Amino acid sequence: MQPDEKMLLVVRKHWFVQLVEALPIILVGIVPFIFVIFFAPYISVHPALATFLTTVWLLVIWMMVFTVWTNYYLDIWIVTDKRIININQINLFRREVSTLRIERVQDIKVETHGFFATLFSFGNLQVQTAGPEAAFYLIEGIPYASNVRNSILERVDMVTEHKNEIEYNKEERPPEGV
Repeated sequence: MQPDEKMLLVVRKHWFVQLVEALPIILVGIVPFIFVIFFAPYISVHPALATFLTTVWLLVIWMMVFTVWTNYYLDIWIVTDKRIININQINLFRREVSTLRIERVQDIKVETHGFFATLFSFGNLQVQTAGPEAAFYLIEGIPYASNVRNSILERVDMVTEHKNEIEYNKEERPPEGV
């Protein structure tokens, strides 16, 4: 961030989105226990080998859940008084960082899809920029997306009004040297 820049919002995905991403991995982690309960009595496997394989399996599952959590924690939107910073953690060793100046924001769209998104108040936020190459910035599954949209639009209005005041005051001043 720049020295004169103030952070207004820090937005991450909703915890429910994180749970939905981690749930299949957690369910796969239960497989060794189901195997031990239902099939182990019919197969003669040394207990040390079964313990070793189960431990390795759980270690892999733990690493996968940790990767999902790391991606969740490092995937972040920072809204400042001057720009929107989107840090998109793609995997453990790949990240994309993009910035958008607040005065370039033209439109913000909020989408809420489904029962759980409505129940837990999370949705997708899509920001469209002004200019010849109109770009879209999307963050999915953020809590209270309407509130985030309203905060960003308030800041856009403040910056736009301040910029218009400066331009208006420049037009009213007489030329120098007169």
